[in-house]
Amino acid sequence: MTYYFRRVYINNKYSLLSSTKYNPIVKDNVDKSMHNYYLNQKTIELAESKYQEYSIQGLLLKSGLVSKNIDLLISGDLQNQILASTLASSKVNIPTLGIYSACATFVEGLCIGSMFLENNKGKIIVTTSSHNLVSEKQFRFPVEYGSIKKRVNTCTATGSVSALLTNKKSNIRIESATIGKVVQTNHMDANDMGSAMAPSCAEVIYKHLYETNRDASYYDLILTGDLGEFGLKITLEYLRRKYKMSFNNVIDSGSIFYKDENIYAGGSGPICLPLVLFDYIIPLKKYKKILIVATGSLHSPLSSNLKIPMPGISHAISLEVDY
Repeated sequence: MTYYFRRVYINNKYSLLSSTKYNPIVKDNVDKSMHNYYLNQKTIELAESKYQEYSIQGLLLKSGLVSKNIDLLISGDLQNQILASTLASSKVNIPTLGIYSACATFVEGLCIGSMFLENNKGKIIVTTSSHNLVSEKQFRFPVEYGSIKKRVNTCTATGSVSALLTNKKSNIRIESATIGKVVQTNHMDANDMGSAMAPSCAEVIYKHLYETNRDASYYDLILTGDLGEFGLKITLEYLRRKYKMSFNNVIDSGSIFYKDENIYAGGSGPICLPLVLFDYIIPLKKYKKILIVATGSLHSPLSSNLKIPMPGISHAISLEVDY
Protein backbone atom coordinates (compact mmCIF):
# COMPACT_ATOMS: atom_id res chain seq x y z
CA MET A 1 0.00 0.00 0.00
CA THR A 2 1.25 3.48 -0.89
CA TYR A 3 0.40 6.46 1.31
CA TYR A 4 0.65 10.10 0.26
CA PHE A 5 1.61 13.01 2.50
CA ARG A 6 0.98 16.72 2.05
CA ARG A 7 2.68 18.25 5.07
CA VAL A 8 5.48 16.08 6.43
CA TYR A 9 9.05 17.37 6.37
CA ILE A 10 12.47 16.35 7.60
CA ASN A 11 13.68 19.45 9.43
CA ASN A 12 17.03 18.31 10.73
CA LYS A 13 19.35 15.35 11.25
CA TYR A 14 22.23 14.35 13.48
CA SER A 15 24.65 11.66 12.37
CA LEU A 16 27.28 9.97 14.49
CA LEU A 17 29.82 7.59 12.98
CA SER A 18 32.48 5.63 14.85
CA SER A 19 35.17 6.57 12.36
CA THR A 20 35.32 8.22 8.93
CA LYS A 21 38.65 6.58 8.01
CA TYR A 22 37.05 4.24 5.49
CA ASN A 23 34.06 6.49 4.74
CA PRO A 24 35.43 9.39 2.68
CA ILE A 25 32.07 10.17 1.05
CA VAL A 26 30.47 11.23 4.35
CA LYS A 27 33.41 12.54 6.36
CA ASP A 28 32.82 16.21 5.54
CA ASN A 29 29.15 16.22 6.58
CA VAL A 30 28.78 13.75 9.44
CA ASP A 31 27.97 15.63 12.65
CA LYS A 32 30.32 13.67 14.89
CA SER A 33 33.03 11.08 14.36
CA MET A 34 34.35 9.18 17.35
CA HIS A 35 36.75 6.25 16.94
CA ASN A 36 35.65 4.46 20.06
CA TYR A 37 33.76 1.17 20.13
CA TYR A 38 33.22 1.13 23.90
CA LEU A 39 32.65 4.74 25.01
CA ASN A 40 33.82 3.80 28.53
CA GLN A 41 30.99 1.27 28.83
CA LYS A 42 31.42 -2.29 30.13
CA THR A 43 30.03 -3.88 26.96
CA ILE A 44 29.65 -3.08 23.28
CA GLU A 45 25.88 -3.42 23.65
CA LEU A 46 25.83 -0.62 26.22
CA ALA A 47 28.13 1.42 23.99
CA GLU A 48 25.63 1.22 21.12
CA SER A 49 22.89 2.56 23.38
CA LYS A 50 25.19 5.50 24.12
CA TYR A 51 25.56 6.15 20.40
CA GLN A 52 21.78 6.51 20.18
CA GLU A 53 21.61 8.69 23.28
CA TYR A 54 24.31 10.98 21.89
CA SER A 55 22.63 11.28 18.49
CA ILE A 56 19.24 12.13 20.02
CA GLN A 57 20.76 14.71 22.35
CA GLY A 58 22.85 16.06 19.48
CA LEU A 59 19.75 16.48 17.31
CA LEU A 60 17.90 18.27 20.10
CA LEU A 61 20.81 20.65 20.65
CA LYS A 62 21.27 21.23 16.92
CA SER A 63 17.53 21.99 16.57
CA GLY A 64 17.32 24.23 19.63
CA LEU A 65 14.91 21.85 21.35
CA VAL A 66 14.67 19.87 24.59
CA SER A 67 13.06 16.51 25.30
CA LYS A 68 9.73 17.99 26.40
CA ASN A 69 9.35 19.62 22.96
CA ILE A 70 9.24 16.18 21.28
CA ASP A 71 5.92 14.34 21.06
CA LEU A 72 7.25 10.95 20.00
CA LEU A 73 10.50 9.02 19.62
CA ILE A 74 10.47 6.14 17.11
CA SER A 75 13.61 4.02 17.42
CA GLY A 76 15.03 0.63 16.61
CA ASP A 77 18.30 -1.25 16.17
CA LEU A 78 19.68 -4.72 15.47
CA GLN A 79 20.19 -5.97 19.03
CA ASN A 80 17.92 -8.63 20.52
CA GLN A 81 14.68 -6.96 21.66
CA ILE A 82 16.10 -3.63 20.34
CA LEU A 83 18.04 -3.26 23.59
CA ALA A 84 20.10 -0.26 22.45
CA SER A 85 16.95 1.72 21.63
CA THR A 86 15.25 0.75 24.88
CA LEU A 87 18.18 1.86 27.03
CA ALA A 88 18.70 5.08 25.09
CA SER A 89 15.02 6.04 25.24
CA SER A 90 15.04 5.58 29.02
CA LYS A 91 17.64 8.35 29.23
CA VAL A 92 15.89 10.98 27.09
CA ASN A 93 12.41 10.87 28.68
CA ILE A 94 10.35 10.99 25.46
CA PRO A 95 7.25 8.85 24.68
CA THR A 96 8.65 5.99 22.61
CA LEU A 97 7.66 3.43 19.99
CA GLY A 98 10.24 0.71 19.51
CA ILE A 99 10.31 -0.84 16.03
CA TYR A 100 12.23 -3.49 14.12
CA SER A 101 12.74 -4.09 10.40
CA ALA A 102 16.42 -4.99 10.65
CA CYS A 103 18.38 -2.67 8.34
CA ALA A 104 15.12 -1.16 7.04
CA THR A 105 14.26 0.14 10.52
CA PHE A 106 15.03 3.83 9.93
CA VAL A 107 12.76 4.11 6.90
CA GLU A 108 10.04 2.16 8.69
CA GLY A 109 10.29 4.83 11.38
CA LEU A 110 9.92 7.57 8.76
CA CYS A 111 6.82 5.81 7.41
CA ILE A 112 5.20 5.60 10.85
CA GLY A 113 6.18 9.14 11.79
CA SER A 114 4.80 10.52 8.53
CA MET A 115 1.45 8.84 9.12
CA PHE A 116 1.24 10.42 12.57
CA LEU A 117 2.13 13.88 11.32
CA GLU A 118 -0.13 13.85 8.27
CA ASN A 119 -3.15 13.93 10.57
CA ASN A 120 -1.69 15.63 13.62
CA LYS A 121 0.68 18.44 14.49
CA GLY A 122 3.82 17.63 16.40
CA LYS A 123 7.51 16.88 16.46
CA ILE A 124 8.85 13.36 16.03
CA ILE A 125 12.39 12.01 16.24
CA VAL A 126 13.28 8.87 14.29
CA THR A 127 16.46 7.17 15.50
CA THR A 128 18.45 4.07 14.68
CA SER A 129 21.89 2.65 15.36
CA SER A 130 24.15 -0.29 14.63
CA HIS A 131 27.45 -1.57 15.97
CA ASN A 132 29.79 -3.80 14.00
CA LEU A 133 31.02 -5.82 16.99
CA VAL A 134 27.49 -6.35 18.33
CA SER A 135 26.10 -7.51 14.99
CA GLU A 136 28.97 -9.86 14.24
CA LYS A 137 28.67 -11.46 17.68
CA GLN A 138 24.89 -11.78 17.48
CA PHE A 139 24.35 -12.89 13.89
CA ARG A 140 27.63 -14.59 12.92
CA PHE A 141 30.78 -14.93 15.08
CA PRO A 142 32.51 -12.53 17.50
CA VAL A 143 35.22 -10.58 15.68
CA GLU A 144 37.77 -11.88 18.20
CA TYR A 145 37.32 -15.39 16.76
CA GLY A 146 38.99 -14.25 13.55
CA SER A 147 36.63 -16.26 11.37
CA ILE A 148 37.24 -16.06 7.63
CA LYS A 149 34.90 -13.72 5.75
CA LYS A 150 33.21 -14.58 2.49
CA ARG A 151 33.32 -12.33 -0.55
CA VAL A 152 29.58 -11.69 -0.10
CA ASN A 153 29.98 -10.44 3.48
CA THR A 154 29.09 -6.83 4.23
CA CYS A 155 30.52 -4.81 7.12
CA THR A 156 28.05 -3.36 9.61
CA ALA A 157 28.57 0.36 10.13
CA THR A 158 28.94 1.62 13.70
CA GLY A 159 27.09 4.74 14.85
CA SER A 160 23.67 6.32 15.09
CA VAL A 161 21.42 8.63 13.06
CA SER A 162 18.48 10.72 14.29
CA ALA A 163 16.10 12.81 12.19
CA LEU A 164 13.48 15.39 13.18
CA LEU A 165 10.08 15.20 11.47
CA THR A 166 7.52 18.01 11.76
CA ASN A 167 4.78 19.78 9.80
CA LYS A 168 7.04 22.82 9.41
CA LYS A 169 8.10 23.31 5.79
CA SER A 170 11.74 22.57 5.05
CA ASN A 171 13.83 21.65 2.01
CA ILE A 172 13.14 17.90 2.40
CA ARG A 173 9.52 16.82 1.99
CA ILE A 174 8.28 13.27 2.44
CA GLU A 175 5.87 12.91 -0.48
CA SER A 176 4.78 9.27 -0.22
CA ALA A 177 5.65 5.91 1.28
CA THR A 178 5.15 2.35 0.08
CA ILE A 179 5.10 -0.38 2.70
CA GLY A 180 6.75 -3.56 1.48
CA LYS A 181 5.85 -7.21 2.00
CA VAL A 182 8.03 -9.86 3.58
CA VAL A 183 9.55 -11.99 0.82
CA GLN A 184 11.14 -15.33 1.67
CA THR A 185 13.17 -17.51 -0.66
CA ASN A 186 15.27 -20.59 0.14
CA HIS A 187 18.32 -18.48 1.00
CA MET A 188 19.92 -19.47 4.33
CA ASP A 189 23.46 -18.00 4.40
CA ALA A 190 23.68 -15.37 7.18
CA ASN A 191 26.94 -14.17 5.65
CA ASP A 192 25.09 -13.11 2.49
CA MET A 193 22.27 -10.76 3.47
CA GLY A 194 22.17 -9.02 0.09
CA SER A 195 20.75 -12.10 -1.61
CA ALA A 196 18.09 -12.43 1.10
CA MET A 197 16.97 -8.79 0.77
CA ALA A 198 17.12 -8.40 -3.02
CA PRO A 199 13.69 -9.91 -3.88
CA SER A 200 11.83 -7.72 -1.37
CA CYS A 201 13.72 -4.67 -2.64
CA ALA A 202 12.76 -5.38 -6.25
CA GLU A 203 9.14 -6.02 -5.28
CA VAL A 204 8.68 -2.76 -3.36
CA ILE A 205 10.31 -0.73 -6.13
CA TYR A 206 7.91 -2.26 -8.66
CA LYS A 207 4.96 -1.83 -6.29
CA HIS A 208 5.76 1.84 -5.66
CA LEU A 209 6.10 2.67 -9.35
CA TYR A 210 2.94 0.72 -10.23
CA GLU A 211 0.78 2.24 -7.50
CA THR A 212 1.98 5.78 -8.17
CA ASN A 213 1.73 5.28 -11.95
CA ARG A 214 5.31 6.47 -12.35
CA ASP A 215 8.19 5.43 -14.52
CA ALA A 216 11.63 4.88 -13.01
CA SER A 217 12.81 8.02 -14.83
CA TYR A 218 10.45 10.08 -12.63
CA TYR A 219 13.17 9.88 -9.98
CA ASP A 220 16.55 11.51 -10.30
CA LEU A 221 17.86 8.80 -8.01
CA ILE A 222 16.72 5.52 -6.48
CA LEU A 223 18.85 4.96 -3.37
CA THR A 224 18.69 1.45 -1.94
CA GLY A 225 19.73 0.47 1.56
CA ASP A 226 22.52 -2.01 2.13
CA LEU A 227 22.20 -4.65 -0.56
CA GLY A 228 25.92 -4.56 -1.16
CA GLU A 229 27.66 -5.26 -4.44
CA PHE A 230 26.00 -8.60 -5.13
CA GLY A 231 22.56 -7.86 -3.69
CA LEU A 232 22.24 -4.85 -5.99
CA LYS A 233 23.05 -6.96 -9.05
CA ILE A 234 20.43 -9.53 -8.02
CA THR A 235 17.82 -6.81 -7.48
CA LEU A 236 18.35 -5.28 -10.91
CA GLU A 237 18.33 -8.71 -12.57
CA TYR A 238 15.15 -9.65 -10.69
CA LEU A 239 13.41 -6.49 -11.96
CA ARG A 240 14.62 -7.11 -15.49
CA ARG A 241 13.51 -10.73 -15.64
CA LYS A 242 10.21 -10.58 -13.75
CA TYR A 243 8.94 -7.11 -14.66
CA LYS A 244 10.93 -6.32 -17.83
CA MET A 245 12.20 -3.13 -16.18
CA SER A 246 15.64 -1.60 -16.62
CA PHE A 247 17.21 1.08 -14.40
CA ASN A 248 20.16 3.41 -14.82
CA ASN A 249 19.49 5.61 -11.79
CA VAL A 250 20.01 3.18 -8.87
CA ILE A 251 22.77 3.57 -6.29
CA ASP A 252 23.14 1.23 -3.31
CA SER A 253 24.26 2.90 -0.10
CA GLY A 254 26.13 -0.15 1.13
CA SER A 255 28.03 -0.51 -2.13
CA ILE A 256 29.52 2.99 -1.87
CA PHE A 257 29.68 3.43 1.91
CA TYR A 258 33.15 1.92 2.41
CA LYS A 259 36.22 2.58 0.31
CA ASP A 260 38.55 -0.25 1.24
CA GLU A 261 39.28 -3.50 -0.58
CA ASN A 262 39.02 -5.50 2.65
CA ILE A 263 35.38 -4.53 3.28
CA TYR A 264 34.28 -7.16 0.74
CA ALA A 265 30.73 -6.53 -0.61
CA GLY A 266 30.24 -3.14 1.09
CA GLY A 267 28.55 -1.66 4.13
CA SER A 268 25.39 -2.65 5.97
CA GLY A 269 23.32 -1.73 9.01
CA PRO A 270 20.28 0.52 9.53
CA ILE A 271 22.49 3.64 9.66
CA CYS A 272 24.00 2.97 6.24
CA LEU A 273 21.20 4.45 4.08
CA PRO A 274 20.46 7.56 6.21
CA LEU A 275 24.17 8.36 6.51
CA VAL A 276 24.65 8.20 2.75
CA LEU A 277 21.41 10.11 2.14
CA PHE A 278 21.99 12.96 4.61
CA ASP A 279 25.78 13.20 4.50
CA TYR A 280 26.56 12.46 0.87
CA ILE A 281 23.61 12.49 -1.56
CA ILE A 282 21.75 15.61 -0.37
CA PRO A 283 24.94 17.72 0.07
CA LEU A 284 25.71 17.06 -3.61
CA LYS A 285 22.67 19.27 -4.43
CA LYS A 286 22.14 17.18 -7.54
CA TYR A 287 19.02 15.08 -6.98
CA LYS A 288 15.59 16.67 -6.43
CA LYS A 289 13.35 13.61 -6.55
CA ILE A 290 14.76 10.70 -4.58
CA LEU A 291 13.23 7.31 -3.87
CA ILE A 292 14.91 5.75 -0.84
CA VAL A 293 14.41 2.00 -0.53
CA ALA A 294 15.54 0.55 2.80
CA THR A 295 16.31 -3.16 2.88
CA GLY A 296 16.31 -5.55 5.81
CA SER A 297 17.09 -9.22 6.41
CA LEU A 298 14.74 -10.47 9.12
CA HIS A 299 16.70 -13.54 10.17
CA SER A 300 17.76 -14.02 13.79
CA PRO A 301 20.02 -16.37 15.76
CA LEU A 302 16.90 -18.44 16.49
CA SER A 303 15.79 -18.67 12.87
CA SER A 304 19.32 -19.62 11.81
CA ASN A 305 19.50 -22.35 14.44
CA LEU A 306 16.11 -23.66 13.30
CA LYS A 307 17.33 -23.69 9.67
CA ILE A 308 14.57 -21.30 8.58
CA PRO A 309 15.24 -19.50 5.27
CA MET A 310 15.96 -15.79 5.68
CA PRO A 311 12.97 -13.46 5.12
CA GLY A 312 13.57 -10.03 3.59
CA ILE A 313 11.66 -6.74 3.97
CA SER A 314 11.94 -3.41 2.15
CA HIS A 315 10.13 -0.08 2.44
CA ALA A 316 10.22 2.88 0.04
CA ILE A 317 9.83 6.61 0.65
CA SER A 318 9.63 9.32 -1.99
CA LEU A 319 11.48 12.52 -1.11
CA GLU A 320 11.25 15.91 -2.77
CA VAL A 321 14.34 18.00 -2.09
CA ASP A 322 14.46 21.75 -2.69
CA TYR A 323 17.95 23.20 -2.97
